[in-house]
Amino acid sequence: MDIDPHTLQQILDKIKQQMRCPQCGKHVPVDFSSVRVMSDNALLLQLKCDSCNAFIVLHASLQGVDQISDEVFGDEEGTTNASSTLQMSENEMKMLNAALEESGGSFSTLFEKYDKDTDEE
Repeated sequence: MDIDPHTLQQILDKIKQQMRCPQCGKHVPVDFSSVRVMSDNALLLQLKCDSCNAFIVLHASLQGVDQISDEVFGDEEGTTNASSTLQMSENEMKMLNAALEESGGSFSTLFEKYDKDTDEE
């Protein structure tokens, strides 16, 4: 299952609303950095209570995530969220994957390499 960043943020917001520390009962901060493992049907989060410094490992099931729809912001306006979808052909995607492999998965290295190539031209 591919989850775009906006849907992931909605999931984390729902967890944040309900998440309380099992030791002191205070709200626990939940954000992107809390996510440690993400699979097709679950998230594994590592949380830390700011009040009592308790560490919490949370397994969150992703059942029903496909019902969360942030593709359309307003039916009457007909606007869609295109920021989290990549508009590329299959050849462009293969080329990007190959370039990322060459640079060891680092976008910084990739941009430096291609920036030098464009400067020379």
